Amino acid sequence: MGAAPALALLEQSRQCLAEAYAAELAAARYVTSQDAAMRAAAALVAGHARRGRSPRQDLWPLLASQAPELGEWADFFALAAVRREQIESRTARVSVREADDLLRAAETFVEAITITLGMPRGERAARRLAAARDTA
Repeated sequence: MGAAPALALLEQSRQCLAEAYAAELAAARYVTSQDAAMRAAAALVAGHARRGRSPRQDLWPLLASQAPELGEWADFFALAAVRREQIESRTARVSVREADDLLRAAETFVEAITITLGMPRGERAARRLAAARDTA
């Protein structure tokens, strides 16, 4: 897979970050932040895709195996994915603080993936959202 699909996934990830910053509900912010991290991880995994690999492998262990230097991030977001399932099934609630913490972590992760892939760095989502609010 070439650079274009990875760049497209990174752009989708950045869009998720902007949506997370705009989300009023903590649950929506948490879920959208997790989406941003998943798209960024998918960009890296897609860049390392091998023929014959099973398409059903879980994203986070796959990320850790393909980029061991990102193993802690993979573990972190794998746990966040479990938490997300609880939030989406309404068996758990998420605090504003927890959602904000995940959003900041996702933003840092997206930047790390961008650098790892050698892709053009996008503006931080917070700056884009602030600019959008200023013009509204």
